[in-house]
Amino acid sequence: MAIDELHKAWAKLDQLERQERYLVERLSHIHKEIGAQKLEIDDLIKGRPPAINRLPTELLSQIFALCIPDSKFPEKPLHRIVSVSRRWRDVVWDDPSFWTFIKVTPTQDKKLLKKQLKRSRKALLDIWIVDWDGHRVYDAYDKLCALLGAIVPHANRWRSLIISESMDLEFMEPILMKMNHLSIPFLREFSIDITDDLDYPDMPCPDFLSPTCAPALEYLTLKPSFQLDNFTALPALKVLHLTFPYADDPPPVISMLTPAQSLISLVLDGGSTGWSFKQNDLYCPLLEKLTLYVDEPVPFLAAIVAPNLRYVECRILDPVEFDTIEGKFRDVHDLSLISSYQAEGRSREPLCRAFPWVRRVHVAVWDASFLMTGIDGSGVLGERPLVDQWLNLETVIVESLHRGWLELWELGDDPIVKWLRGRQESGLSRLRVRLSPVHAGEDKLSIYYALLGKHCNLEIFNYPTQ
Repeated sequence: MAIDELHKAWAKLDQLERQERYLVERLSHIHKEIGAQKLEIDDLIKGRPPAINRLPTELLSQIFALCIPDSKFPEKPLHRIVSVSRRWRDVVWDDPSFWTFIKVTPTQDKKLLKKQLKRSRKALLDIWIVDWDGHRVYDAYDKLCALLGAIVPHANRWRSLIISESMDLEFMEPILMKMNHLSIPFLREFSIDITDDLDYPDMPCPDFLSPTCAPALEYLTLKPSFQLDNFTALPALKVLHLTFPYADDPPPVISMLTPAQSLISLVLDGGSTGWSFKQNDLYCPLLEKLTLYVDEPVPFLAAIVAPNLRYVECRILDPVEFDTIEGKFRDVHDLSLISSYQAEGRSREPLCRAFPWVRRVHVAVWDASFLMTGIDGSGVLGERPLVDQWLNLETVIVESLHRGWLELWELGDDPIVKWLRGRQESGLSRLRVRLSPVHAGEDKLSIYYALLGKHCNLEIFNYPTQ
């Protein structure tokens, strides 16, 4: 009996102690709430600044940086920020990182440009020369030279220099003349990307692209074509896009590319007639992505040795030529094909054998014959299309699908549907098919997508915006 009463007493004591701990914790919480409430009342009485303005300047600056979605267009978000309060304005004005992106445009005021350069202090600069296309007013040349005169003295801290596709070719010569003598030790990216059908083989390659003047250069785009006879790719280059003129005397491609042992991505565009290569003459140990917009891609493919190459995009004039590199690119898993009308009716089998382990292939809808070889006019599958030789194929990306394609075929007779249905009936693996969006009648389009979806995993993708 006494033992039972003792147990009850211990239990009661344990219960009381738990209540005590709860009340102590609750009291502590209430004390914190009282303190916070007093601070809030104090702030209201004394006009104390809100909590965000009590943050350290460095943290506030980082928050502002997150409010700028695109570093190329910081003006609007920065204008909103500096208009909130004097402190916010001072934080932005005193932080050099907000002033490192320099736009050289026809509407740029030279005085404001100089203020921006001053606020950037010693930080590295990103220069973007843009929107000079069509500005042929009488003082446009003088204004461009004046703006260049403001930024050229800061070349020792340029990190990137982009001359955009909206640049008029008339203005390119004064730009390059202003910069040709410069040493730009921290320049990581230089890009001239002007789309034009004409060649400019008389335009010399800029001198400041030499290893001595720009030793840190990693990303280089030269478009349109320059004189490349004396060009040598810098050893630090990771991404290189070169445009070649259609010339009788082609530049020495192998010697100009050999020093670039750090290349990860290479684009060669333009005339390749007359290029002279030896088998396995060019070693690119780190190259992962190769794009050949040239009229004769196979000699270059025969010359290059790239153990890490995974993506190849090339123009196809004569698929039979690929017979000379059969099985060479077994590690290429991603293949993008740009066919010419000259390739119509020619065997694609050598092309398939050159890249035997492809997992993903990109084709335009007008080249869908590559998917449909063996389907006769009545829709009967006489033999497996060549694309089905890729036994590891997982994804097919069909670009440039358009309304005319859908109107050309009766629903269900579409060659792509027939090919996918034939794969399924043959027991081949189900593919992931990605289509570019089509602007067509909603009813017909939904039925078409449903037909495709029966035989593949269908996705609709949008082209990335520039």
